[in-house]
Amino acid sequence: MEHTRVSHYQIGRLLGRGGMGEVFEAEDLDLKRRVALKFLAPSLASDAESTRRFEREALAAAALNHPHIATIYAFEREGRRPFIAMELVTGERLRDRIQRGPLPLADALGVAREVAAALALAHERGIVHRDIKPENLMFDEHGAIKVMDFGLAHASHSSRITTTGTTIGTAAYMAPESIHGRVEAPADVFALGLVLHEMLAGQPAFAGESPLALLYGIANQEPRDLRAARPEVPEAVASLVRRMLEKDPNTRIEARAVVREIDALLGRDSAPLTVGPPAHPQAPSIDTRAPTTRIGRGRRWVREAAIAFAVLGLAVWLALSRRQATVDPQAVLLNNRGLEALDRGRYDEAADLFRAAIARDPGLGPAALNLGMLHRLRGQDAVAESIFTAVLARFPNEASLRARALRELAELDMRAGTWESAETNLAASFALDSSTAAAYNQLGYALIMVKRPQEARAVLARGITRFPSEAFLHKNAGLAALQMGDDAGALAALDRALQLSPDWPEARALRARALDRGGRAPEAREAWRSYWASHPDSATRALVEREVGPVPPAP
Repeated sequence: MEHTRVSHYQIGRLLGRGGMGEVFEAEDLDLKRRVALKFLAPSLASDAESTRRFEREALAAAALNHPHIATIYAFEREGRRPFIAMELVTGERLRDRIQRGPLPLADALGVAREVAAALALAHERGIVHRDIKPENLMFDEHGAIKVMDFGLAHASHSSRITTTGTTIGTAAYMAPESIHGRVEAPADVFALGLVLHEMLAGQPAFAGESPLALLYGIANQEPRDLRAARPEVPEAVASLVRRMLEKDPNTRIEARAVVREIDALLGRDSAPLTVGPPAHPQAPSIDTRAPTTRIGRGRRWVREAAIAFAVLGLAVWLALSRRQATVDPQAVLLNNRGLEALDRGRYDEAADLFRAAIARDPGLGPAALNLGMLHRLRGQDAVAESIFTAVLARFPNEASLRARALRELAELDMRAGTWESAETNLAASFALDSSTAAAYNQLGYALIMVKRPQEARAVLARGITRFPSEAFLHKNAGLAALQMGDDAGALAALDRALQLSPDWPEARALRARALDRGGRAPEAREAWRSYWASHPDSATRALVEREVGPVPPAP
């Protein structure tokens, strides 16, 4: 196929061939960019079920917008073999780097961290990679790691496990439950744990002369001792690898927890991942009570006063204690165990673990923030506020910690309805850290709520440039346009939001309102009917009416 044309692609050199098919470098003649074209193998293309699965998963993977996931541009059906057009990654594979010897500790942790962040996004959206291994991890021309082949592994799995020359590579990174046909999100974490072990030790975690021997070892034996192969690896790192390689998927650490733990090991702050959109993706969660001032909460403040005094010593100690020169790895482990307990709703256990982490290392700012977040989630706003304020006083020069503390204070503001204070805190946080779509979205939404839609639109437009596949950015851009009286701009933004998240009541209602205001009454009536057909109950009506205004009754 080299030097031929398919659809609007001019095919160049062959980049690789494997069990799934062939990969070619090509030029997209319409958009004038270099891409990679991945053609399904003839054996898969001739199987209708494999082709349908391939298309379904490729389309789902195309919605993943992450700096460490190779972007899928299009699924094409021209000819007898369907193919995917995707980002061309020109660097070497992780396999090539491992073959030169074990990676430096920080490099290996950095690669694992970025892959885990990519997996966390995919898992939150219900997408499992199913074939994480060094061959599917590539470096781009800037040295950033990219996860390849999202959407391909499932379609090719049944043939790949029996294909000569590819079984070892796949079997060596299968989770124990995969052997019995259970390939869900924990299996990706297990595979990444195997990759991390191999990056650090220079050898696989399990030995086996054949695929069956490897599978037996994975299912029944303990992995090789990482520190025996490389004694300088800290125990905290070895412990993380062991938790990624838990046999039971129900007790295995999750991808988002891997990110947090590696960030702590590398001395970075790791705020809770925002990998939305959630079921009703919008900027901040808003309390339905009437707005009050943050300080004057009346009887609620009185109920919280006892708790506030109980933790006052902790907050003062945190604000005044001297920072330690190095992070205590045991404190990091306690903090991350606390996050796992928090994820499972075990709030008392989480609080004890966060306090124990702070007791071991008073300079571990993320643990203090997590304790404050726990109190906020419990509705103990006065306690949470005292902790976040103490963190700001305690860490005057640490941008990431301060950014998160300001975001947490803004959450309290938004819940109380004090939007001016929320906007101030979010603007200060954004100036320190604008690395996530949520940072743009929350600041944009707060600007809308304080009636500054032009500024909101500018912030959201910058966010959309960086994160074009995040539906909530487009939805709030539509809300800002409506507030400015730009009905056509609102419709364009809301149409894009609904392309990305079709069943979103707020976006549907906003679009109907934009049609109403634009003088397109018949279309507006149809849009409202569509809204009620998708949401026959009124559970979200109060939330929708806060942004849209009165919603017409169901027909």
